[in-house]
Amino acid sequence: MKEPLVSRVLKCVLYAVFGLGALFTVTLPFTLDYYMSLFYDSYNLQPGYRTFLLVFLIISAVQALWITLEMIRMMRSIPKGPFTQRNVRALNRIGVLFLVLSALFLGKCIMYITVLTLLCGFLFIGGGLFAFTLAALIRQAAVFREENDLTI
Repeated sequence: MKEPLVSRVLKCVLYAVFGLGALFTVTLPFTLDYYMSLFYDSYNLQPGYRTFLLVFLIISAVQALWITLEMIRMMRSIPKGPFTQRNVRALNRIGVLFLVLSALFLGKCIMYITVLTLLCGFLFIGGGLFAFTLAALIRQAAVFREENDLTI
């Protein structure tokens, strides 16, 4: 069966996001000063902010790359059947990563609060809860599929 166009486009977008994200992460130590000059805020003048921001962004980027990689793996499973326990575990990992990102962003607000950081922290909570909900739905679908396979 031919893969639907939407799935192929989504796979291409996920590969592009992963590649660009990896490039961004690797070059971040060299390009952070440029980014800080583009997006200036009052924290740029505080000593140690650049180091804090570099560590924060690398940790965040690695988690985002991991989420993207899990999504790529899930997309690869679609032709064979997406309702598997492996996809349930992947969605649970994605949910945990979103909640860790949320804690990271909300924790950053303790020292350096910005509206965008606060907003991202709360959006990641929603993303984590959505991933857990989807994992529960796929878990139930996998159970139904296994029962159906046994009755045939």
